[in-house]
Amino acid sequence: MATAAAFAGKAVAIPAISFLVGKAFSYLDKYHRSEGMEELKKRLELAMPNIEAVFDAVNPDHVREESPALDKCLWQLRAAVEDAENVVDELEYYELEEKAEERKVIDWGSSLTKMKHKVVRSVKKVSSLDKTLKNFSQRDTLKRLRKVVEGLNRSAAGIANFLAIADRLKKSASASQQQVDADRETSSELSVSKFVGREREKEKIIEWITKTSVVSADGVTRINSVPIISVVGHGGMGKTTLAQSICKEDAVRNHFKVIWVTVSTNFDATTLTSKMLESVTGVKPGPDHLEPLQKNLKEELKSMKFLLVLDDVWEDKKESEWAKLFAPLRSLNSGSKILLTTRMQSVVHTATSSMGVEGGHCLTLQGLEEDENIKLLNHHVFFGLDPQDCEHFKSAGEQIARKLGGCPLVTKVVAGHLRGNMMIGYWNRFLHEELKQFSGTEEGIMRVLRLSYYRLPTELQICFRYCCIFPQDYEFEKKELIQMWMGSGLISQCASDSQTFEDIGAQILVQLNKSSFFDLKSRPNITNGRKEEYYVMHDLMHDLATDVSSGECARVAHASFFEDDNRTIRHMCIANIHSFSIEEVKKISNFKYLRTIVIDHSDAEVKKDVVCELERVIESLEFLRLLRSRQKHYDCGFHLTEKCGKLIHLRYLSLHQISPEGICGVTRLYHLMLFYCKTVGNKEGKEMSQIRYLGNLDGLRYVSYGFNKNSHGEFDPVEFSVGRLTRLQELNNYLVKESIVSKLSEVKSLRTLRRLQVCGLEKVKNPEEAKDAKLNEIISLNSLSLSWFGEQNNKDALVLEHLEPHCNVMELEIAGYTGVKLPFWIEDLTIKNLVSLELRDCLSWEGLPSLGKLVWLRHIKFQRLLKLQQIGHFSSNTSMEFFLPPRLETLEVHDCPMLSELPVLPPSLVLLRISKVGLTKLPMIDGGSSETKPSQLVSIVVERCALLTLLEGSLLEQEMYMGALQYFKIENCRNLESGSIAFHGMNRLATLCIADCTKFSTIGTIKGELTYLNHLLIIECSGLVSLPSADVFMSFKSLRHMVIYRCENLLCLGGLGSLPSLQYLQIECYSKLVEVGSSLTPHASSSGEEDHLVQIHKLQVDLPSMLLVEPLKRLHRTIELVITHGPQMESLPEQWLIQNRQFLRCIRISEAKSLKSLPLSIRELSSLEELCIMQCHSELFNEIRENNNFESYMAHTRRVAIGEEDGSPSWARNAT
Repeated sequence: MATAAAFAGKAVAIPAISFLVGKAFSYLDKYHRSEGMEELKKRLELAMPNIEAVFDAVNPDHVREESPALDKCLWQLRAAVEDAENVVDELEYYELEEKAEERKVIDWGSSLTKMKHKVVRSVKKVSSLDKTLKNFSQRDTLKRLRKVVEGLNRSAAGIANFLAIADRLKKSASASQQQVDADRETSSELSVSKFVGREREKEKIIEWITKTSVVSADGVTRINSVPIISVVGHGGMGKTTLAQSICKEDAVRNHFKVIWVTVSTNFDATTLTSKMLESVTGVKPGPDHLEPLQKNLKEELKSMKFLLVLDDVWEDKKESEWAKLFAPLRSLNSGSKILLTTRMQSVVHTATSSMGVEGGHCLTLQGLEEDENIKLLNHHVFFGLDPQDCEHFKSAGEQIARKLGGCPLVTKVVAGHLRGNMMIGYWNRFLHEELKQFSGTEEGIMRVLRLSYYRLPTELQICFRYCCIFPQDYEFEKKELIQMWMGSGLISQCASDSQTFEDIGAQILVQLNKSSFFDLKSRPNITNGRKEEYYVMHDLMHDLATDVSSGECARVAHASFFEDDNRTIRHMCIANIHSFSIEEVKKISNFKYLRTIVIDHSDAEVKKDVVCELERVIESLEFLRLLRSRQKHYDCGFHLTEKCGKLIHLRYLSLHQISPEGICGVTRLYHLMLFYCKTVGNKEGKEMSQIRYLGNLDGLRYVSYGFNKNSHGEFDPVEFSVGRLTRLQELNNYLVKESIVSKLSEVKSLRTLRRLQVCGLEKVKNPEEAKDAKLNEIISLNSLSLSWFGEQNNKDALVLEHLEPHCNVMELEIAGYTGVKLPFWIEDLTIKNLVSLELRDCLSWEGLPSLGKLVWLRHIKFQRLLKLQQIGHFSSNTSMEFFLPPRLETLEVHDCPMLSELPVLPPSLVLLRISKVGLTKLPMIDGGSSETKPSQLVSIVVERCALLTLLEGSLLEQEMYMGALQYFKIENCRNLESGSIAFHGMNRLATLCIADCTKFSTIGTIKGELTYLNHLLIIECSGLVSLPSADVFMSFKSLRHMVIYRCENLLCLGGLGSLPSLQYLQIECYSKLVEVGSSLTPHASSSGEEDHLVQIHKLQVDLPSMLLVEPLKRLHRTIELVITHGPQMESLPEQWLIQNRQFLRCIRISEAKSLKSLPLSIRELSSLEELCIMQCHSELFNEIRENNNFESYMAHTRRVAIGEEDGSPSWARNAT
């Protein structure tokens, strides 16, 4: 167990004790008037300097070993502080409760109740003080408060007695606790990540990946196995970074589909198979059972050569799990590889043994070379600083880098520490004292990391170690993490009135990132093109957090944890709750100090009786501050009962759903700061009226909830007063109602609001109510959403005018507004700091102003603006170059049929998505800028633009802006006639889809090579008569997936045979192609066409006669054949099957109504594993069912399935 000193450092303990002592005596003086309390208060105040001296002296790494008694005393002090905090918190709760009960009568009581209340107050003259004192006395709270204060005094006195020991510990410790300056600059990040060194290792691994074949223990090349290349090295050596760098290389990307799976310590075949499938498809799989997941994965992988990266693997014993994981990979196409990273050689042995291969290639990763490590440290320390100011640090820096053993993670962490202490004297002390005993072993690395951890300010330490309750490799969202820190009580005091808890949390996160305890990463959102930022913790940092938080925080994956003596745990996350029994769940209640409980997300169902017991246990945890559960798969749903109202210390409540009874309890949680719930019970239950009392929870900062629909399929708003929730930061789904309580004008009281989402604005009948909301005075508001629900109101225009936000607003959404007039604050662009603008279902707007002056605007989305005709106003002084913002990154325009032209696009654009717009041609990108800017455009999607006829004269011809384009889709543009896309400069294009463009006739000529093109889909283009030439197709060096579907006038496959890497080919055109193609004689190509297309992993055609068309007739290494439409087929294409016999593993045929028999030569298909023929002739069905010989000559085929034409039950055989 870690020392208690690590949990109660001076920076936290002394202010906390002083703060609590002050509060406690304030209550005792006000209500108790007890003798002797002044003397007790003085003793506590005198003890504070001694406690501070102890915390100054002790080293957390040594106190437990050298003085167990002091360690025990520190734990007792912590318990005493928390006891005092709990009682003070309870007293505050009762004051809030009394205030709330008073409000309930005033706001919701009947006339008779209100009159009775008034009479009682005036006649009996019951003062607030007397009433509160009575409540406290009834609950014995004041007696308990005195008791805990006395206990705190005893603990403080006990700590003071250890001053002499603490002084000895200080002298004997190798390094005393030092504080990092908490006020150092936090406005900029430490550096961007930089890959240094490892070039030789990278080249070697890439060579192994691209050239390795599978060899078994007896030296024979194996077909049903995948080679495993391993990278072994202890933590922090850069195994993951090296693997990521390898996956970005063209030599890998051009030949493999990369499937990245982070394994960590949770080695479960079902979970990992699901991750693999998600990595392949980009969609989270539905089934949560192994068999359907494996089947789907195998289906996806049949058509591709893949590189499976298994990162950070620990499991070296469960060979059965390894076997299950590898099962769907064994029989797939040759050429695929597995890259495995691990700390342990034993993992490599288990993995290769399970796959059935001999050892495989294995690289043991050593430390960086000295010069490389110096370069890495210099980058992280001096990045962004003036070189002249850094010159005198370089000598000491080089000596420090040489002593770090070449470990990249340690170098990065030490660099972050040194950057925060830019004093040459400190650097020299760190070199000669702190690193004196450093070795490059894993133990030595952890020692240096622990050293850096103890030099963090105490508030940073607390927040860092809390993160061990999350799984390894968890992706932290900034807001989510800060809110959890707040809810669990880790951020409890604000330095000033101008600083919020959120501000402090953000500063802590920035400092942890600067110190390399977190890494900030980003990725583009596939759907909207926006950059998403998230934080990750290196697995060695997760180990460190787990180590230093022992006894305080725990992630519980197995019930065996409950057998150990861990009763001091404050923060707990339970994973795999579905595997716990009722008796095991009961043991959670033994952790009486629990302040945080997180039920981790799981796809597995949890039994009803386990859920009920879990609810009962949670409702008994009286000191709980945070409860979070996002489980969706409970049989009966996670429904807290009304008893949850007894959790009076709760600050954070986040559930997937809650029962109506549970809402009654929630409305009594007067300390609650955050309430998130996706579904709240049944709207028609009478208990749901209780949600109106949420308006009495003064501490609420975040509110978001939804409802099940009622029997009419409607979401009726509830009455919920927000006027008193003056601490609100976010208010989502706030439904305006025609009542005294739920009035829009109440928003004016929410002066700290950052996000506001208002619905039902058609209910506002008096525009003055909107004016009274005073949104333009809420300086903190940065996100505003205003929605109408379709009902027209002649006051809507004025309402919108009066809802002008403050100019600080960054995100604006307006939906359902039916007025004609734009509000002046949009027309005049007074919202000058806007970053995101979304306008939806504003059916009457005909024009929008020029948006070029909104220089910070990066994201625009217009949807269903049915009358919109122009963006920007033409005049003699303006041009279309200024109609859109200069920094715009994403532009989405949907359902604007009257908009015939888009303004010129800025070069900063990343994503362009157009759907159902009245354009006749696509816009251009502004090329008039004198600055040379790198290409940014990644994705273009154009759909259902019926008037679009030309692609010429558009951005597609601006070669200088096409260099970053990865995704291009044009669909359902049926008047597009030009048919010529030159693809100038599209060197990074990975996916091209042209669908339902009936007049589209040819892909045209290619300037340059589409070397990154991976997917090509041409669907329902009836005007297409020929595919590109061999010269064009030869440039498609990475094309693996090609679909030609329902192009019924296609006459020629062009140079299809020249594709060098094609793995999946689908041609279903029901066209003249068969007649023309089968009449052609094989021909030689000047480009070497015949030498390329010989192997297809999966070929899918509609007609069997397509196999007679060049170049398909020349295939002889096909793995899977699918024929989707064969009603005229009387026999299988025997010659084609024979020439593919050594590789063909699967044949699937649909609609084989004329197929009466199978050729005897089918027995020659020695590799065939599956034969499936559906809707065949009855003669074939009967022959197979009755012919005993069929079993013998199909014995090598594992699965055979035959179905009759009339849909009668199929005959099937599955071999094991």
